[in-house]
Amino acid sequence: MSIRIGVPHISRRKKYPASAAEGDFRYNNSEHGFMIIVIGTIFKPSKAKYRSKRWLPQITRKEIWQEIILHVEFMKDLYPKSNGRLCRYCHQPWTYLTRRKRAGTLKPRKRGPTHKTNFTIDRFDPEFTYLPGNLIFCCNACNDRKHDSTPADWKNFIRVEKERNEKT
Repeated sequence: MSIRIGVPHISRRKKYPASAAEGDFRYNNSEHGFMIIVIGTIFKPSKAKYRSKRWLPQITRKEIWQEIILHVEFMKDLYPKSNGRLCRYCHQPWTYLTRRKRAGTLKPRKRGPTHKTNFTIDRFDPEFTYLPGNLIFCCNACNDRKHDSTPADWKNFIRVEKERNEKT
């Protein structure tokens, strides 16, 4: 492609915004595209200003991809007939579904709940930042249910349940 002198170059993205938006939508709904977005949110500078230094990620993108590969291999060992892309908590397959964006913008058309089966990255112990060994790959529904509960909270829940069962 040659650029002529004196003629302003218009990118294909600007010339055909609907086509570009469709291509973005297809990529963002692919496994790789969706995971890139989810991993990117951990390192997003606009979120960093709301975190204290203690919550800044102590892991690289490359290390996260390595953890994902280990997770997939582990889940394949548990469920040999699966592709290994399963939630660590409920063992259901996760999805990669996004909303369509408005042509020419980065904003979604609507706000609202995300797909409950979508891939997310959870911190096993929310008292620690994103670091190797503290990542759990799960579906959005399980991540929402766990929220900010810690392993100490889970032990208390189990203790209370045992106490209640002993009464009956």
